[in-house]
Amino acid sequence: MLQSISWSQYITGMVLVLICYYGYVALKYFRWELLSLIGIKRIEEKGTQIPLAEIKKQFTASNHSDFLPKEPLGEINGKLQPFWDEVNAYLSEIKPQAPKEEVCFAIEKILETHPELNSTEYKTEVEAMVCGLLNQYFPEKFTAADIQNIWH
Repeated sequence: MLQSISWSQYITGMVLVLICYYGYVALKYFRWELLSLIGIKRIEEKGTQIPLAEIKKQFTASNHSDFLPKEPLGEINGKLQPFWDEVNAYLSEIKPQAPKEEVCFAIEKILETHPELNSTEYKTEVEAMVCGLLNQYFPEKFTAADIQNIWH
């Protein structure tokens, strides 16, 4: 098979392969140098000076008490906090025009992931918390009967 290729064909093929290889390397690694040859220049971003007062303000604006250990939550608040966080996250991400049934169904499913809150002793606290969150995100859209539907 190699006998059917002449030296001129071999040299022409090797030259084409080398041109393609070095063309790829030039485009990959020396793009801006090649573009500058035809007059296209890269715009270098100038570093802007940040005043020292602004940097200090960022570090001194935090309150030292934010980094101290917090008081342990009460038994009821400790159990309600994860549920409140999930419901709050869901309500903050849902569209304001979402149907009531969809919102109630989602809250019901979130409540099912917290079986300790399904007892009657937590019912009033859960309803009050859900009512407050719903009124915060959807003012005057939900009634007490709608909130009762999450217990089914």
